[in-house]
Amino acid sequence: MKKGEQFCKKCYKDEGRLSGGVYFADESHWNFISDVMRMFIVVNPLHSAEFMPVTQMEAEIIRMVANLFHGHPETSCGIGTSGGTESILLAMLAYRQQGLNEKGITHPNIVCSETAHAAFDKAGFYFGMEVRKVPMTKDHKYDLKAAKAQIDSNTVCIVGSGPEYAYGNYDPIPEIAALALRYNIGCHSDCCLGSFVNAFAEEAGFPLPQVVDFRNPGVTSISVDTHKYGFGPKGYSVALFSSKELRAH
Repeated sequence: MKKGEQFCKKCYKDEGRLSGGVYFADESHWNFISDVMRMFIVVNPLHSAEFMPVTQMEAEIIRMVANLFHGHPETSCGIGTSGGTESILLAMLAYRQQGLNEKGITHPNIVCSETAHAAFDKAGFYFGMEVRKVPMTKDHKYDLKAAKAQIDSNTVCIVGSGPEYAYGNYDPIPEIAALALRYNIGCHSDCCLGSFVNAFAEEAGFPLPQVVDFRNPGVTSISVDTHKYGFGPKGYSVALFSSKELRAH
């Protein structure tokens, strides 16, 4: 057995205890996924006319995920990405451009807790956006009052995580979304870590501490990873948007 194979078996089969790293420990499933991926190894989805089945699969995945996260059947939409980081990056880029094109904002900022994923810092670096980090409360929770104080006329988006990476707590996304509505700014719900646990927990008898999806009127974008409890391969995610206009940015 090659060293790489030994490492993979240790990760997802023999020990199977990599929280946040490997989400399903069944070798037969990953063999199946590998066989499916091999069928499309030479496909370039950029050429959508030549590879129409891939374009159709992307559209179907986006619609399925949007439905699971209670997007409006006519207005919600999305983009397939290479992972949760790119989903967050593209959402933040959309808010930057929306702020510039619709409000003339040239020095945009986003507001999030210090427990938010590092991808928001990357978005700030790549796209020239100020990232305003709000410290946690003493019980390691999202400080809604402090976040509100950080919002100003240059704020294009406020961020909530369901759950966040540092402690696994759910940010108060309904209240965050309500703030976004009040100030007419975007609200991104980062559901990458919870992903399909979020979609099915309530039905399975485990109601979440917060509603994290488009049922909150102020939520305008959501990031969801199909490799986190969706049984897909690592390297795919979906950025959902509440409207085609926001996605166009």
